Amino acid sequence: MKKKTFVVLLAICLAGTGAYFAFFNQANAKIPQQSGVTVQRMSLEDVVTSLGKLEPATYVDVGAQTSGQLMTLHVELGDTVQKGDLLAEIDPRSHKAKVEADRATIANLEATLAERRANLVQAERNYKRDKTLRKQNAASELDFQNSETSYLVAQAQVAAVEAQLQQARANLESNELNLSYTMIYAPMSGTVVSLEVKEGQTLNNNQQTPTLMRIAELEVMTVWASVSEADINKLTPGMPVYFTTIGDTETRYYSTLQKIHPSYTEENDVILYDVVFDVENPNGVFLPAMNIQVFFVRAQAENVLALPIEAVPSNNRSAGHLTLNVLLPGGKEETRNVTLGVRTRTAVEIKNGLNEGDIVKSAATGPRNAMPRNMGPRL
Repeated sequence: MKKKTFVVLLAICLAGTGAYFAFFNQANAKIPQQSGVTVQRMSLEDVVTSLGKLEPATYVDVGAQTSGQLMTLHVELGDTVQKGDLLAEIDPRSHKAKVEADRATIANLEATLAERRANLVQAERNYKRDKTLRKQNAASELDFQNSETSYLVAQAQVAAVEAQLQQARANLESNELNLSYTMIYAPMSGTVVSLEVKEGQTLNNNQQTPTLMRIAELEVMTVWASVSEADINKLTPGMPVYFTTIGDTETRYYSTLQKIHPSYTEENDVILYDVVFDVENPNGVFLPAMNIQVFFVRAQAENVLALPIEAVPSNNRSAGHLTLNVLLPGGKEETRNVTLGVRTRTAVEIKNGLNEGDIVKSAATGPRNAMPRNMGPRL
């Protein structure tokens, strides 16, 4: 009885083992032994990205060219001004006093000069008279020498006063110029984008010129982008470029790369070079110091056949031509000569050799889901 029971149990185990292998083989047959990627249509862009900042293309920092208390400000931050508009006034009283003092000094020197010139005329007459008399022995040598000396002294006195008068006039011109500097006018048309002073503030230009405000033209903005040394050689002036703002990452603004500056900064041991281009700002969308994401377009292709980059062997991704295996129905493969085009970090353009919908054997993977060895059922 026990022997029959053992035989029945053994038969059941063997049947179960056979069913297990039959089920596994059937399921495993449904799993493709080769993985592949499908040729699809898409648009590609090979770009170099960087961060940038928007600044006015044209601006001027308005400074105070003379010292004094800022008496009146005629503009506020954000005001639009025209060239020649009065922006601010510095207390002119001390400058007016200097101008009046210079004019009084000049008037005094002019009177003194008139007196010296009259003395010169008289001294010249005496000198010429004594010179003639001396030739006739009608005057002594001493009288002639005294008149000659007086004549020379009179000439020197006139020259001295003329020099003093010239200096006084120069001082007057300088102080009149300083007086005119108390009225500060707009050197260009634009918008007041920064205001550094307040009414009542004392300005001192003895050490450096105080900056009152910045006036900028906002119709055209300049993008200053920082590009790493690893990417800078990929850029060339004239290449297309676009950017998005932090507040609107969907809208693209297009322009053309203008200059690559040799100036650079170093951040965390990375060298960053300055790259600039201008963009129109007719609607005032862009404001100074806005942060943006910049995309320098090296190449682009619209609605082309493409494959994920992993379908191309890593050692051939820079080549223009290569051979790929296409998976056919029934597990067969076909070798195709393929020409590549635009490459990005995630995809590559297929110029010819493949058709839309073709399944290309992935370069990175082979058979999958094969049953590991020594993993059969244990009795």
